[in-house]
Formats: sequence, C-alpha cells, structure tokens
Amino acid sequence: MKNLEDIPKNHPFKVPDEYFEKLPGVIQSRVAAKSGLREQRPYFSYALRYALPVIVLAVAALYYFKADPKQDAESLLASVSTEELVAYLDQSDITTEELIESVEFDAESIEAIESEAYFSFDLDENTLPDDLNMELDTL
Repeated sequence: MKNLEDIPKNHPFKVPDEYFEKLPGVIQSRVAAKSGLREQRPYFSYALRYALPVIVLAVAALYYFKADPKQDAESLLASVSTEELVAYLDQSDITTEELIESVEFDAESIEAIESEAYFSFDLDENTLPDDLNMELDTL
C-alpha cells in the first residue's frame, strides 16, 4: 500500500491571474445589475389578489339577499284566485268556526262584512232569495 507521503503535492487546478483581486468587483456589478432590473409587479396583480375575492363575496351576498324578496301575506293571497282558495278549504279539515277564530278582524273589515251581508239585497219579501225566505219564515 501506498502511504500518504508518497503522493505528490502539486495543485491540479490553476487559478487565473488576478482572479481574487477582481472577484469583489464582479460580484458587486452583478448584484447592482440585478437590483436595477428588479421585477416590478403591476398593481393589477394586487387588485386581482385582494379585491377580486371581496367583489365575488359582495356579488354573492347581493344575489342571496335580493334573489327572493320577502312578500307579505296580502300580496301572496292576492296572487291566488278565489276558486283555488275555496277548493283548498273544501279539501282541508278546517271548519268555518276554526277559520273565523284564527282570523283577527279590524273594525273596517267587520263593517264591510256586515254591510255586504245585511244590505246586499232589498228587504222586500219578493226580492229575497228563497233560502232566506224560508229561514225568515221559520223564525
């Protein structure tokens, strides 16, 4: 076996002349060139990154809150025809008494119902409906 002392001690690599004297200047020039050509990010990319999610959330919130406007009961009932309401009430198990008890009438509604019920026909017996004539006779 060979000993470590038997290996020749010559340098296999050769450094160019004045390499280490010029090295700091070369490094500084490269750093200065890169910092001068620094990548500029356009403001549009910042807008996309931060503003776009906010805009998407705002549009979704507007769609969610404006898509189904809440309607009051009167406008919903006005959209249903009288025939459909009568057919529904005929098919349901609710009685007239239960229906009347569940409704709260104000003074104007009561007066309108009374005026329609009592004063829609003349009180002359000849003009009264037959059913009412029979009821009046039984009284």
